Amino acid sequence: MNRRKSGGRLDARVWPGILETLVPATDRRLEQIMAWAETHDQKWLFDFLEARAANLRADAGENFHGRIPPEDHLAQRFGLTVAQARVLSAFLGGQSLKEIAQAQGVSITTVRTHFVQMREKLGARDQADVVRIALLGGGES
Repeated sequence: MNRRKSGGRLDARVWPGILETLVPATDRRLEQIMAWAETHDQKWLFDFLEARAANLRADAGENFHGRIPPEDHLAQRFGLTVAQARVLSAFLGGQSLKEIAQAQGVSITTVRTHFVQMREKLGARDQADVVRIALLGGGES
């Protein structure tokens, strides 16, 4: 996908492709996610999505740490250690790996190690995939 930006906004040449492909695919995936969350009594997901939408509308850039799944839920669901779940929770809350290291009083190397191990357990390809899997489920769209 063309990632050109103009003044912090998507370049006009990119927008038609988003409307034609990304929006319908996102809508389909959200329908699947919401049906899964309803079926599996995962109401936290609706709270998270509502809070995220409000944040995007307000452009506040707030941390959603209180809206993301609890660390123990992440650990149990994905077979993570306590340390890996703590890193994942902070990452989902919007912190960078460097910020996580500083906040947890550990080295960046330690956080990277936890992140790589956690990414492997989730079956994620990259950081964006970690977020998608952790918040929205593991299946390919």
